[in-house]
Amino acid sequence: MFEERSGPVKVKIPGRGLSSVTAKLHDSKIEIFQNEKLLKSLPISPSTSIDIDRSNLCSISIHNRSDELEMYASDNEETMEWLYALKSATYYHPSVSMDSFKLLAVIGRGYYGKVMLAQKKDSGELFAIKSIQKKKLVETNKVSTVISERNVLTQAIHPFIVKLRYAFQTASKFYLVIEYAPGGELFFHMQIRDIIPQKEAKLYCAEIALALDYLHSKGIVYRDLKPENILLDSNGFIKLTDFGLAKDLSVIKCTKTLCGTQEYLSPELIMRQPYSFEIDWWALGVVMYEMIFGYGPFYRENFNEMFRRIIEDPVSFPSNTDRKLISLIFGLLTKDPSKRYKFREIKSSPFFADLNWDDVYCMNVKPPFIPKIKNPTMPTYFDREFTMEQPADSIVTPLVGSVSDISDFSFDSKELISPVDVHFSPQ
Repeated sequence: MFEERSGPVKVKIPGRGLSSVTAKLHDSKIEIFQNEKLLKSLPISPSTSIDIDRSNLCSISIHNRSDELEMYASDNEETMEWLYALKSATYYHPSVSMDSFKLLAVIGRGYYGKVMLAQKKDSGELFAIKSIQKKKLVETNKVSTVISERNVLTQAIHPFIVKLRYAFQTASKFYLVIEYAPGGELFFHMQIRDIIPQKEAKLYCAEIALALDYLHSKGIVYRDLKPENILLDSNGFIKLTDFGLAKDLSVIKCTKTLCGTQEYLSPELIMRQPYSFEIDWWALGVVMYEMIFGYGPFYRENFNEMFRRIIEDPVSFPSNTDRKLISLIFGLLTKDPSKRYKFREIKSSPFFADLNWDDVYCMNVKPPFIPKIKNPTMPTYFDREFTMEQPADSIVTPLVGSVSDISDFSFDSKELISPVDVHFSPQ
């Protein structure tokens, strides 16, 4: 189901101008009340246009073929919550399964399952479907990771985080149907190009920083920032993906679980000290260094030596490195997490002096690199090791018991499943 929502907003009423009212979204329609009197009812369907005005980020326009409504929320966050609730209503579908999709290609694979490019049969929309085998999750005591990923994605509403469209399950697998980013992994491009030009890396870093700051504001620590989990959409904007290691720290404030990928682990994580959101900023520093210089700041094939360097050695730079870049990366790769750069310091860094952060957030800064997508149904920026495989939803052993059907996971739950895209009205 889509998310039902109600609350105070403002709308334009003929003859009265902008008026305070109560909006209620339910039963595939939005109703406007004033003093408990129904003023307007507008049906929401797949053909309904839901847009946000770039010149006024608190304004949402709702257009049907014969009617329209202009609605104003109190702030940007409230606007985004209304926007996605409305968009989810346009995408609501009561029943989704693998039979709803045509499988086009394998675009990723891991121990627990694979990711496939798929096309929705009734709409032609493209998605990435992540299938995860329940048996392997149970064997490694990792069922919580897919539940965590699903829960984070239903909450995460941000331009630089992949959108979850559907979540469903069978007795043998979990399925996450997410936004397809045809530009592939940043890791793929770093392998092909060796280094990412500084101007391009700067924009990626800013977009990632905005996404991390958003997650942290929701109490979520990502814990798995690396080039493999940074995707590029068709316009060259980044999308963070894979939230299986994400953890909610809104209550416990810190944790000690050792997890993540070795090259991107912070000193406090390696030393098994309590850690918090600061580990994500460290990982951003490592990713940025790796993008610009083509190698990691502390990398060694021997993990023990690499961990020693992460804990003890200062980061070094080539002799001709931009001083503003050095200052930023030094701040991100500060050993002491209490002194490490956070979003406030990143945003005010001289390295970003020529970037308007509002423009970055609104996707008004054109990426220097835009993927060349000739045929959207044929993946270009993905490893041929995967794309040469025959796409199929393989048959695996079903489970019995509590894990065979987790009701809160499935698409039929009442939690919001975020839509695929957001459209901004031109100024």
